[in-house]
Order: sequence, then structure tokens, then C-alpha cells
Amino acid sequence: MPEPIDLGWGARSHVDVDGVRIAVETAGGAGRPVLALLHGFASGTFSWAGVAPTWADRHRVVAWDRPPFGHSDRPAPPPRGALDPYGVDAVVATARAVLDEHAGDGPLVLVGHSAGTLVATQLVLAGGFDVRGAVLIAPALAGEPPGLLRRLFALPGASAVGAAALKLGVRGARVALRRVGQHGTPLIEATGAETARSLRRPGTAEALVHLTTTWERPALLDDLGPLGVPTSVIGGIDDRISTPTATRDVADRLAAELHLLERVGHAPHEQVPGLVASLVSEFVESVVEEGGR
Repeated sequence: MPEPIDLGWGARSHVDVDGVRIAVETAGGAGRPVLALLHGFASGTFSWAGVAPTWADRHRVVAWDRPPFGHSDRPAPPPRGALDPYGVDAVVATARAVLDEHAGDGPLVLVGHSAGTLVATQLVLAGGFDVRGAVLIAPALAGEPPGLLRRLFALPGASAVGAAALKLGVRGARVALRRVGQHGTPLIEATGAETARSLRRPGTAEALVHLTTTWERPALLDDLGPLGVPTSVIGGIDDRISTPTATRDVADRLAAELHLLERVGHAPHEQVPGLVASLVSEFVESVVEEGGR
């Protein structure tokens, strides 16, 4: 039996944002730019275990668990009209608080995966960050919850029973969310198990019902164009969520460089971490060289 994979890659701490405790993981020294890692739906900082140590050899690396995932708090869904702790404003405020604490005011390269690419795009467009480049891995810029959850919570009465149903269906959700494309590796198996644990944490199911039933198409998609910073898109030929056609379209609209990887699904940084680590490192070095001219 293979040895269990340790998904911890950095020092763990917490940042308080409007009463919500955000779990943060950091590694590396003072190397610039800082790499800010933005995980995808139902994931967490653990998903970067295959690549973060490589980047930390030359750069400071900062990642955090976006609620309601990982080890961050799961605040209760708000009453109608109240500030939504899962909304866009809260997402940007969380990023500001984490990066102020752990990255200072220096230059950043944002690295997002799946739904985290929407967060990365929002942070670039929000301004106030010294973003020098963005890497979008398996971009899912619609940011919508997976179809499995949307279908479940669209059923009559789902808002009353959805949380309980999700708790019972964690094993199926793990397969749907982590194994898309049928590309199993020891690392993907380990992150899949961690995903299942995360989904079982108290408050996750209720938050997912809220996220799924309140989701609206982001307005930025209507006018998506170049972000104004160097941008790289990495995708998988076998990705069934961010399909090759959709990934090419994102790269074209952003005027980004594109890497489509053969025999790779929706989690390139977990399936082929060495290759993705190298591609991102080369991109970051090109950003540094460009900034130095």
C-alpha cells in the first residue's frame, strides 16, 4: 500500500475578515512577485500541494481557503438584504485582508484554478492590487456551481432538504467534483479524500445550498477582454468541465498565451504537477523580465 500523501506544503495561520476566520497557507521567503493561489470549487489550499513547493523555492506563495471550503469558517447564509459573506464583495475583501497580511504591497501574480479563475479575474478588475500577471488553470469563468448541485437544488422543496441530501451524497460529489475526466493519480486520490472531508464539515452543505440557489451569471463575462496584464491559460484536452473549446475561447478573449495539455483533465496542477509548475515558473520569470525593462 502506498504511503499517504501529506497535502500540507506551508505554514498555516488565520486571518479574521469581518468576523469570519480565513485559513491561510504560506511558504517561501521574500522573493517577488508573490504568487497568490486561488483554488476551485469544493477545494482548498491542499490542492496546490504538488506545485507550491516548487514555486516557493524562488517566490513567496500565499493561498487561502475560500468559504465554505477547506478549514475556513462557514458563516450562516444571510437573511435577505443583508451583506452576503459568500458574495463578490466578500471574496474581494477576503483577498485584500489575506494579501495585506501576507504579501504586503508588493507585486503579485495570481494563479487560479477552475472557479478560482473567476476570483482571479475579479481581483484584477477590482483594482487596488499590484498584479503583474495572471495564470488561469482550467478556467471556469462562469463561476457557477457544478451541474450536479444545481439539478439537485432545483427540485421542488430542495431548499428544505438540500443540505441533508448533500451530506448523504458526499461520496458521489467527491467523484463528480474531483475525478472529472477519469484521470486518477495518487495526488488526485489524496485531494479527493480531502475534498470529501471538507464537504462533511458542519455548515458546508447549508452554505452550498445558499451559493447554488443565489448564483447569478457574472456581468464581467458579457464584456470579457484583455485584463491589462500578461495572462496565461492552461487547460486539458480531456477536460469535461472547462472543455478545450471553452478554454481556447477564454484565451482568445483575454489575448492570453495558451497551453492545452494532452491526456489531461480538469485538474492539471494535480495530474501533471511537474509540467504545470514549470509552465507557471516560466511565465512568472517572463513577467519579471518584462517588468525589469
